[in-house]
Amino acid sequence: MNTSTMFLFIIIFAVDILLIVKDIRSKLIVRGSKKFKVIIPVMIVVFIIMTLKNSSFGTENVIVCICILPLAFVGNKTGITEKGLLFNSYVTPWDKVENYSLKEEGEKYVLSFKTNVGMKKIFFKLEHKDEVKKYLSGIKKLKYVIS
Repeated sequence: MNTSTMFLFIIIFAVDILLIVKDIRSKLIVRGSKKFKVIIPVMIVVFIIMTLKNSSFGTENVIVCICILPLAFVGNKTGITEKGLLFNSYVTPWDKVENYSLKEEGEKYVLSFKTNVGMKKIFFKLEHKDEVKKYLSGIKKLKYVIS
């Protein structure tokens, strides 16, 4: 196994561990979803298929494919946690959320929130509407904006 493959393996493995640890620590109170939640898993599966089709397939390719597979499923969580809003397995703390708004769009309940980076949206099922409203109204650091 050459040095560049070993380096790639170490980086991917470290990211896997980091995301799994974050996933365990971020207990979801209400699970949400995002608009393009299938893009990352599809890209990773396509990458693995393209790697498997390669004619010079070796042991290092198997190791990289095994390490990259958890990225498709672990780093894709979205919702509300005790510490803040979880988006792509990254928790935005309550004090970093400038304001938020809630509205119904068809069959979904949408939480839009603004940070210093920009606006983000988390989609919830309509049956979680009351639970989302109740939990967010109890957070004193948040500013509700009527949209």
